[in-house]
Amino acid sequence: MMMNKKITIPLMALVTCLSVGGLISTDIFLPALGEMRLFYKVTEAQIQDAIALFLFGVAFSQLIYGPLSDSLGRKKTLIGGLLIWLVSTVGVIYTTHINELLGLRLLQGIGSCAGITISRAIINDMMDKKSSAQLYLVIFPFVGMSPAIAPMIGGILTQHFGWRACFIFLTLFILVTLVLCFTALRETLPVEKRQKLSVLTATKNTVDVLRNPTFLFYAAIPCFAYAAYFSYIVESPFMLAKLGLSSAYVGYTYILLSASYVAGNLTAKRRSRCEGTEETIRLGYRIFVLGGIIFALQMYVSPFPLPTTIIAISILTFGNGFLLPLGTASAIAAHPHASGTASGVMGALQLGSAAIATFLIGKLSAHASGMTALIIACVCVFGFLFYVLGQSSFMQFVSNKESKIND
Repeated sequence: MMMNKKITIPLMALVTCLSVGGLISTDIFLPALGEMRLFYKVTEAQIQDAIALFLFGVAFSQLIYGPLSDSLGRKKTLIGGLLIWLVSTVGVIYTTHINELLGLRLLQGIGSCAGITISRAIINDMMDKKSSAQLYLVIFPFVGMSPAIAPMIGGILTQHFGWRACFIFLTLFILVTLVLCFTALRETLPVEKRQKLSVLTATKNTVDVLRNPTFLFYAAIPCFAYAAYFSYIVESPFMLAKLGLSSAYVGYTYILLSASYVAGNLTAKRRSRCEGTEETIRLGYRIFVLGGIIFALQMYVSPFPLPTTIIAISILTFGNGFLLPLGTASAIAAHPHASGTASGVMGALQLGSAAIATFLIGKLSAHASGMTALIIACVCVFGFLFYVLGQSSFMQFVSNKESKIND
């Protein structure tokens, strides 16, 4: 059995690039949304669709990449996806119409999600649940820093060279990832462990994952975390501008968010070793919902809403630092005999929730800062209630199932 193999530094660098690539594709051009809106002559909601379509592409393509990687192996499938990501990114640079941008953004999502899906399956191939959770807590700080670093880079590039420079930078990033894939990655799924590729088999495996109550329980955790986070991310360039911040400085506001996310990762890593995964997730959820409530309240009562908005969202992202890595690792580990499919379904649910939130937030809030904050707070509270109430139901289900087995 291939478990707990040593992860080399180049391989860790590759997994990190694959994990952050999707976020960079979304975050690097956030400061450029205003300029792109003017270039394509569209509304705020229409330019936000470039993010929503990307997330939809990522979400639903994972249902394909999971079974493909379980059948064809991890490396070949990964390279194919990276090539789609590369070609579509280069194509964005030459677009002149909003429909061209939206179509290529969808393809970007389809290509980049290969890295998101297969990187998790690679980790699961090589490690058990406990070790993979610890590795996720090493990788996810880099994931957490990317939403700060990418917009900063994007803001500088946009200010000096225009919005297309963001996608030129992304092209170089994908090329580096491809080089690492060819040089640092060996196939982690042996031929004897692969499953025959068929629509029927893929559908059956997907249904099996969705019927796994343990998987669904843990998968809901990052879904709510991503829905709240991306609702803020997609609205933040316009929200912060209305609160008085120049677009040239929007990218710098994500520094505190990323720092709090990394701090949450590091705190979760330490606490999970001492108190276990479940207690750590529970604490993370309390922090998450607290941040959401404070975010909504301060928008209506704070005399200085700009700084308090950033501080409140940073509390929420501190909680996300607990929920995302531990929820993801626990969900995939709950279905180890088809980890590629489980990873794909996990990603589809996670990014699908983010895509729906991204698509709806501007339309429901009409880009009003107070209403946006209220909706995000409701997502946080509902997620917390789902976890608390679902945990008792879940534990009762497991107890009854074990009793039937023993009988």
